[in-house]
Amino acid sequence: MYITYTPCGMQMQHTRDGRQHMKKLILTLLLLNSLGIFSQKRTKIFFEDFVECFYSNKATGSISIYNSPNENKIAELNSLTNPHCWYKFAISDSKDGWLKIENVIVLPACEDNKLNNDIGKYKGKWIKAKNLIIDIGGATGETKIDCLNEKTDKGFIENGYRLYNEPNSESEIAFCIKGFTESELIAISGTWAELKIKHNGKLFQGWIQKKYQCAYPWTTCLVYD
Repeated sequence: MYITYTPCGMQMQHTRDGRQHMKKLILTLLLLNSLGIFSQKRTKIFFEDFVECFYSNKATGSISIYNSPNENKIAELNSLTNPHCWYKFAISDSKDGWLKIENVIVLPACEDNKLNNDIGKYKGKWIKAKNLIIDIGGATGETKIDCLNEKTDKGFIENGYRLYNEPNSESEIAFCIKGFTESELIAISGTWAELKIKHNGKLFQGWIQKKYQCAYPWTTCLVYD
């Protein structure tokens, strides 16, 4: 038996980190359980060919679905009461503040939600670009929004996740994110996502590549090429 002593602040930080780790572990286990059930119905629940986002659990009210932008509302998705459930959308197009649905799933719990029986039910329909979230960066670390001095530097971990003025990596860099931040999806171009970010009272807007987009708040997203 041995006893270690740490400063109070460090001990509190370790406690918080432990709780965050446990919460993430529980959510991951829920996801794995859901994956096992979903695999009996379809082969994929994540879609690399589309921008994906989730509906913010901070938002209140239902999600209205339309046949076309501003015309003929056909359905509403009620708010989810389970804290381990999110509406996750795959988006195929955007127009003037509207997003076109490719599919919608409820994850990682709530696998019995009726939407999961037909994820393409609202394919081709539209929702407003509001309260639809993409996470950027790691789960920990102080959030900083900055710009790179040299565009040729390719180290995204050291220098931040780059957001561009246009949906291509040859355009000017709008700003960079270090640490973690939550962003709001406002438009897409192919698999590029245009994001709106509020940080320290300022509003930032720019385009980011698919490989840095994370639409899964219940687990960590990996960067892939």
